Amino acid sequence: MASEAAPDYFEILLVEDNEADIALVRRALKQHEVPCVLRIARDGGHAIEWIDHLDADSKLRPFDLMLLDMHLPKRDGEEILQRLRSTERCAQTPVVVMTGQDPSTVEEAAIKNAALSFFPKPSTLDEFMELGGVVLRILKASQEETAGGRA
Repeated sequence: MASEAAPDYFEILLVEDNEADIALVRRALKQHEVPCVLRIARDGGHAIEWIDHLDADSKLRPFDLMLLDMHLPKRDGEEILQRLRSTERCAQTPVVVMTGQDPSTVEEAAIKNAALSFFPKPSTLDEFMELGGVVLRILKASQEETAGGRA
């Protein structure tokens, strides 16, 4: 069985309905030079459709990371996490939960559904830019773990 070379970029799904936060995430990823393709689902229903589509088609590359706002139109973040964790192909996808709500109201749902990291949306630009570093560390750690499993 031939081993696949690691791709030179990461696939990230951002599930976020706020245009300003989408722009800030893009900026944070760029500032930290995260080599990625950023896909955006602007509501929970679209995110679940995307997850189901990826799970059903083994030819599609699953996401390397999901950035998830917990408060979304149509379906909430907890439903998205439950669906993600119930899939065959996407269940191990690292998830960073982002929220502007009081952390105590969403943290339990995030932990219960195996979110890897919790990122409260900060009030300053500098604090928000730290998200890029968080994402880069998670992706590199995941890549090293996967490479170690192939060796």
